Amino acid sequence: MTTFKEIRGTTVESVSSDPTNPEVGQIWYNNTIGVLKGYQLVAAAWASGGNMNTARFALAGAGTQTAGLGFGGYTDGSGNRNSTEEYDGSAWTNGGNLGTARRTLGGCGTQTAGLAIGGNTSSPAEVTAVEEYDGSSWAGGGALPVATRDLAAAGIQTAGLEFGGALSGDIPTASTREYDGSTWTAGGSMGTARGRLAGAGTQTAGLAIGGSSYPGNTPKNNTEEYDGSAWTAGGNLNTAKKDLAGAGTQTLALAFGGNLPPITATTEQYDGSSWSTAPSLSTARESLGGEGTQTAALAFAGSPFPSVSVATEEFTSGTFATKKITTS
Repeated sequence: MTTFKEIRGTTVESVSSDPTNPEVGQIWYNNTIGVLKGYQLVAAAWASGGNMNTARFALAGAGTQTAGLGFGGYTDGSGNRNSTEEYDGSAWTNGGNLGTARRTLGGCGTQTAGLAIGGNTSSPAEVTAVEEYDGSSWAGGGALPVATRDLAAAGIQTAGLEFGGALSGDIPTASTREYDGSTWTAGGSMGTARGRLAGAGTQTAGLAIGGSSYPGNTPKNNTEEYDGSAWTAGGNLNTAKKDLAGAGTQTLALAFGGNLPPITATTEQYDGSSWSTAPSLSTARESLGGEGTQTAALAFAGSPFPSVSVATEEFTSGTFATKKITTS
């Protein structure tokens, strides 16, 4: 039997505690706990997080994987939701309620400085309402010039971006608006009018992903990039989809879930020019919430149809880590 020393020219080091700065491929035996360990690449994957308290879909999100915010949405039998939940990286707790219960709204910002934008209160009743979250309660912000639902958003509370969506009468819009913390001003229009899309990035480096046009709701694979004044075409999604979620930045984005049809668990990652396949969600769902970064994203709630979900999943990109070595 070939030994490790014969392969590597050295024996396995026996130590009382794991090295603080191991090298890639390094192997050691932790004699305190009797475990053989190594420093190796751990593949990207989605893993289960803490369930939301309220099942819902068509909600909005903001923040990060360890300081997330989920708000609004719809629950069959209970109607539109005004409830807000905060995520600490393991569990959701209830926060302050929205002033206006609604679904299909846009969200951006952080857990302590969130922004809730537009949406609808019935079918159809688009609203102009904008609310700002301070970490405990919502207060009215500057209203949208035009009532819009099924929109996407990016940026922060004092430098927000709102784009796409549907107007009264199922009219798709390509409009873009920029928020300064109190008022909205018109930005450059998207190349393709659409709603039910996902957003990512910032006010000056935004990303519009997928979606659909009305009527018919045919899914789109379009990606567009915003530079603070105009949109330009980016690389198309590999699979056209609507009602998906997004996370990350313009050059490092993640798009997950949605409806092709059928409802999907697929995930794609963007490098600023093209999309590539990433590990799928554990649960296929549409109209879900999303937030975070490409390397640490959060997916929550949504509809696997016909049910409504409370499930949360956390994405971790491929990374090097200390792992127990087994014979299996």
